[in-house]
Amino acid sequence: MHAHQYCNFDIGNRRHPSSYGMQNPEITFSALNLKQGDVFLDAGCGLGDYALTAAHIVGQTGIVHAFDFEPYCIKDLSSRSAALGLSQLRASTVDITHTLPLPDTSVTAALLGTVLHIPSVRRSIKTLLAEIRRVLKPDGRLGVIECNWDAPCGPPQSNRMSALRLSDRLAHCGFHFLAIKDFGNIYLALFQPRQ
Repeated sequence: MHAHQYCNFDIGNRRHPSSYGMQNPEITFSALNLKQGDVFLDAGCGLGDYALTAAHIVGQTGIVHAFDFEPYCIKDLSSRSAALGLSQLRASTVDITHTLPLPDTSVTAALLGTVLHIPSVRRSIKTLLAEIRRVLKPDGRLGVIECNWDAPCGPPQSNRMSALRLSDRLAHCGFHFLAIKDFGNIYLALFQPRQ
């Protein structure tokens, strides 16, 4: 799970991969149509860099839910958000392959930032996507960031999912494809719940 080769960051005595530095946050959050007062979900937030950026965008009238399975990531993110006075960021240790602790149609935009290649997540992809579809508003957006097939960094190629294959998987789980943004080594694919 931690054999990634993108940007690694130290948290205490642990290393954790992050794709945040490999994309343009302004393009990503603009594509998600995130704005002040929105509710954002960062599912599999890791270090929480996407969540921190989203918290600045949604402001004090919005909410950012940041979920990750690793308690040390959530502890670090909680400390960082508290130091920045971002009370709208709610970081929780949550296994995203199970029921998400959020009400139906409560989320404006969601992000799966380089998590679908993780074997345990991939095995539960139908459950995860059904839960994201449940919590998203009907006009909400889902962004998925993954490594391009030929990228020299990232997870093993056998774990990667091309944008075309990803679109096909999400179509079978009730989403329709909106657009793709290519950042070189990684891509952002945008989806909306199908009505």
